[in-house]
Amino acid sequence: MDKYIGIDVHSASCTIAVVDAHGKRAGLHVVATNGQKIVECLAVIPGQRHVCFEEGTQSGWLYEVLEPHAVEVVVAGVAGSRGAKDDKRDAFGLAEDLRLGAIKTRVFKSGGPFKPLRELARTHRMVVADVVRTKNRIKSAYRSRGVPVAGKSAYSSAGREQWQEQLPEAYRGPQHAKTPAAEPVA
Repeated sequence: MDKYIGIDVHSASCTIAVVDAHGKRAGLHVVATNGQKIVECLAVIPGQRHVCFEEGTQSGWLYEVLEPHAVEVVVAGVAGSRGAKDDKRDAFGLAEDLRLGAIKTRVFKSGGPFKPLRELARTHRMVVADVVRTKNRIKSAYRSRGVPVAGKSAYSSAGREQWQEQLPEAYRGPQHAKTPAAEPVA
């Protein structure tokens, strides 16, 4: 018999709710957010296991861990706030939505043969976003002091000095600051 399993995932624990094919609640478990513990919990649930949990930080990892242990693993997109948070209610809600086919947005998580390429592309996207963010912050710092920066020279060590010289003295950094002469000790 089919079992529909909703998992409310948190960093420290997961609430696992089980519903049978007729909608009857068949179990509730709280386990540590640990792949082995979650798999052990699923292993004792008899029948064809259909699993659902929401998209989040750990959803890719959890998909990979659970896929071999269920006939179906669904990562549900989060549409928005559903009111008061309750782990038990959320887990049973996911199980019931899966049973009824009411998951509106399914997020693709299967790695397949292109998993390494996907991970490289994701890492590249993150690095590019970080570089763009840093460059925007550098230009913003100059603009905040009335120095209109154009081009790419503000990002290189060779061109940076010309831009720093246009900053007010207090904002130039230690290599440009004039240190007052030490007073003689009497």
